[in-house]
Amino acid sequence: MVKRTIGVLVFAAATCTVIVAAADGSRFLRRPLGVAFLGLWSLWWLVIALGRRRGAPSSYNRSQRGIIALGIVALVALFALAPWEYGHFDGPIPRNGPLAWAGLGLFAAGIILQCTALWSLRGLYTTRLGMQPGHRLVTSGPYRWLRHPGYLSNLVCLAGISLALSSLIALATTVLVVPLVLRRIEREEEMLLAELGEVYRVYQSKTRRLIPRLY
Repeated sequence: MVKRTIGVLVFAAATCTVIVAAADGSRFLRRPLGVAFLGLWSLWWLVIALGRRRGAPSSYNRSQRGIIALGIVALVALFALAPWEYGHFDGPIPRNGPLAWAGLGLFAAGIILQCTALWSLRGLYTTRLGMQPGHRLVTSGPYRWLRHPGYLSNLVCLAGISLALSSLIALATTVLVVPLVLRRIEREEEMLLAELGEVYRVYQSKTRRLIPRLY
């Protein structure tokens, strides 16, 4: 756990360095929005380090390798290409205005939602897709209404980053990530139905996947 946390914090520090360099260096650091963004970015990865586990190897995870690879590409776009766009272009999304600060608020809301999801699962939230030792159905916290609040939190964070950096690249990345998340959800629900049976089927009938009352 300690080793993983240190590794993620080193990653956060390295990506913050890339973000600053790509977003025109010291000018980004002199802006309140830039400092706030770096703080939220670092906090996001700290939450991931403390709350998410890698998970045990599983046959269910084999089909996820392509999704993981595309996810890595999307991540690079977020911390390298989107800041570069922010630092070198003025539009079409207005820079450093109310919309950007609303994006920071959305980013913060996504982090808070992720915290509640991770806290509810208490170690069952894993990178690898698979049944973990002691796996059980959790219906507390945000899982009372949504089956996948953790995935929703990531999408909210991505949308927040897009607005905060006024980035079409980040916005396009968010749109492209959506089908990856939906595919992951499908595979996860297939696994849970196979492993938990009727218990999970009943839970499905009472909840939504990502959006309360809608989906």
